[in-house]
Amino acid sequence: MSVVQPFDDVELAVALAMQPGWSRHVATAALDRAHRIGTDPIEVLAALDQSDREAPYRQAAAFLGVPHRTDIAAFLSPLADDADVDQFAGLRSVRGHIKGNEVLFLSPGFAHLRGLAARIGADENLRRRLCIVSPATLDAAIARTNPALLATNALQRLARRFPFASAHLDLPRWVRVGFVATVAALAATPALLYLAPILALLAPILAIPSVFRLWAAFTFESNKALQPKRLLDDSDVPIYTVLIPMRDEAHMVPQIARAMQALDYPAEKLDIKFVVESASPTTVRAAHAQLGDRRFSLVVVPRCRPYTKPKALNYALPLARGAYAVVFDAEDLPEPGQLRTAASLFAEDPTLECLQAELVTANASRNWITRMFAAEYAGHFGVLLPAIGRAGFPVPLGGTSNHFRTATLKDIGAWDAFNVTEDADLGIRMARLGLRVESLACVTLEEAPETVTAWVRQRSRWIKGWMQTLLVHSARPRKLLADLGWGNLLAFYMFVGGMVLSLCVHGLFLAGTIARLIYDLVTVGTNDVWAVAGLGTLLFGYSGAIVISIIGLDRIGRKDIVPWLVALPAYWLMAWCSVMLAGFELVFRPYHWSKTEHKGLDSSRLEPAASPSGVAHTQTSQ
Repeated sequence: MSVVQPFDDVELAVALAMQPGWSRHVATAALDRAHRIGTDPIEVLAALDQSDREAPYRQAAAFLGVPHRTDIAAFLSPLADDADVDQFAGLRSVRGHIKGNEVLFLSPGFAHLRGLAARIGADENLRRRLCIVSPATLDAAIARTNPALLATNALQRLARRFPFASAHLDLPRWVRVGFVATVAALAATPALLYLAPILALLAPILAIPSVFRLWAAFTFESNKALQPKRLLDDSDVPIYTVLIPMRDEAHMVPQIARAMQALDYPAEKLDIKFVVESASPTTVRAAHAQLGDRRFSLVVVPRCRPYTKPKALNYALPLARGAYAVVFDAEDLPEPGQLRTAASLFAEDPTLECLQAELVTANASRNWITRMFAAEYAGHFGVLLPAIGRAGFPVPLGGTSNHFRTATLKDIGAWDAFNVTEDADLGIRMARLGLRVESLACVTLEEAPETVTAWVRQRSRWIKGWMQTLLVHSARPRKLLADLGWGNLLAFYMFVGGMVLSLCVHGLFLAGTIARLIYDLVTVGTNDVWAVAGLGTLLFGYSGAIVISIIGLDRIGRKDIVPWLVALPAYWLMAWCSVMLAGFELVFRPYHWSKTEHKGLDSSRLEPAASPSGVAHTQTSQ
């Protein structure tokens, strides 16, 4: 069988785009778009039919007169234990065996096809040793045949690259028990509120974080999140990897798929990976149903401890093809222009290594819990984190919408697979390595927990992770000081340590202060100055959180939530309960991931909200 070589690129594109109803005009338009956005024409052709991304590769195989396959894992052998997993994303070919014969499974580029056709014409044996596959098929096969290699990398990458801050190595039981005992003792001290030394100890714990919040509020105009000077065109943006970790969330797959399809970014330059635990077969099937769209691929993470989100992300990271990478959770609805805005900022400033987008609660009006959650997020992501970043302090990242330079992320060990607030830990590690982290002026809508039980479970995991981060990075104090310097060291303890400690003392401090004030009111002649001082300390501690929440809520057009801030003491009492649960889990289940259940933000649950002032907006590209 001979191969007919097309006369020019248009004829080749016609051969690869041979679909019923398609014309030469379709092929010409595909070539024009590929030239305009700076990508391989075969990628444009693969994006034409969102139900069949294999079409151009199937047509390429027919053009060459060689087989085409969509599943080749059974024909591959595992790679050597010392193989470099970070080379997986760049592979365009791999050798395997079919019925004892060596076969080269190749995912060719458009420019290679004519030369390949000529070689096949000159060497008929090459036809029998060649099989055409899509990049997605190649990636899936490599992942399926090398699970042990990828799993080992997921667990050990951090320890290999940055051995002095790993929760697996630096959290022995005696450290965890000692820390929890100390926290419990500190939490009990408000019972001795009438002793001046105790108040002198507790007051700074509650007041110092509030001082910085007030500073962030008063300097808000000079500490806004970053916006690019101009947005990159389609031709200038690089490939962008989106990692979407999922477990038991089959019902969320259609929502996140629609959100990804709405991104203002060339489809040919998107590498979106559903990262799903193998123990969630229904989620695997739901994600698989989306794979006709060439933007999507599926990475199935084998079941091995710890069962955490960062372990799953580490497992998938070697397969990331993008120059930049971002993490979105299953319930996220990112602003369509978010990736383009981040790419533009990275291109403008080579010193930027990470960008944190603003998280906004989309179901804020459900009940008082979601309203308080929305107020907290508005202050934290809209006011506090930008101020921390612009001040040059370590930024404890949120758990989603973090954008990274992929090469840097790999070089610094990626996420700690054993830390249950992996991004807060990563933000501190980046500060220790002198890497710059800033806030991004774009929004991601998120779903807040709607019940006390769900909220406490989620918050206890966060607090347990902050405890892990505090202990792990404090394990070698001299090294930590050398990495951060005195200013950043104090900031680390204020933002991470202060968050944990202020919550742990709040419960009994509030109860003790109220009890003593009531006692003073009903007891004639009593004038307890320490109870009044305790009340003043509490009010000052609340003030910082309230002020940044008010500013944040005003930015997103939700001033209607401001009156609900009177419930902040009760909200912090819930957080105090979460501290108690977090302490228990830190001792007995340090790496347990308490999964937050989400209902999804369909049109019946999505609340209209104004966008924050100053947030970048872009139109969806055509």
